[in-house]
Amino acid sequence: MESVLIMGGSDFIGKSLAKYFIEHGHKVDVLTTGKIDYEGVNKHFSCNRRKEEELKNALKDNEYTYIYDMTAFLKSDIAELIQFVNRDTLKKYVVLSSAAVYKNTGKYITEDEEKGVNPAWGKYGIEKVEAEKYITESDIPYIIIRPTHIYGPENNLYREMYFFDRIKEGKAIPVPSDRNEPVVNQFIYIDDFVKVLYSLTKNDIVREAYNVSTPQLVTWKKLIETCGEIVGKEPIIKYVNSDKIKVKDRSYFPFRNTSCVLEIDKLIDHGLYTPNILIEKGLKKTYKWYVKNKPKMEDPEMVEVDQVLKIV
Repeated sequence: MESVLIMGGSDFIGKSLAKYFIEHGHKVDVLTTGKIDYEGVNKHFSCNRRKEEELKNALKDNEYTYIYDMTAFLKSDIAELIQFVNRDTLKKYVVLSSAAVYKNTGKYITEDEEKGVNPAWGKYGIEKVEAEKYITESDIPYIIIRPTHIYGPENNLYREMYFFDRIKEGKAIPVPSDRNEPVVNQFIYIDDFVKVLYSLTKNDIVREAYNVSTPQLVTWKKLIETCGEIVGKEPIIKYVNSDKIKVKDRSYFPFRNTSCVLEIDKLIDHGLYTPNILIEKGLKKTYKWYVKNKPKMEDPEMVEVDQVLKIV
């Protein structure tokens, strides 16, 4: 039986991935700082990955066929992990990166696009670039995953749930106005994302990076209006000129106001699972979970929502 270690397994992505591997009969260990609330895990290592001795003790005497690292944010996170990994049985080390590594955002970005500082992403993007560079210069059999916006039930980021809350409560939604041309993005539903990650076990390809996204193009208006159709109420959209009122977009909006459209030809050419759940279907599934579970969430960065609405 192939053994799998998932770094992270208590929140959104890692939890969904762990459950999927368990359902498909794999021996799954998870390493988290938090608790887990599902069955079937072989070993649960509760430790802080940034405490070297704790990490070493967790990994010693364990062998894995696949390691899925969903919680690596810094170069040091990866460096400390791979020094304790048994390489004899390891086929792939899959690390979650981000489209934020690309220097220029826009339409149809391939994996070969230049990496570097992107003002829209700031420090987060730079740290991801540094982490990727460390991986590619190592001898580990890596796969780097660069997704667009991941959404779905149990999303720990207050995004689609924010729109559901505002629409349901009849509250206006401030949206950054387009500066030159409409901001366009892509989204991928969590089930599709997990299937892409799982499909990496079906071939022997290593030392590759993949863009991962559903090809559908979505504007902020399309996203919010789709949420409204699902909730059954027309959303109240108030467009904001952030430059004019001198506030940061993220202080009142749950996404960075920048386009990012990824080309996924490589993913398709290499025979990996192709995401196909469109935003309408994915949001319907998410709203069904939302209604049942009534999550109470907040975004600590969105501190100017009410203030902005007083101005526009």
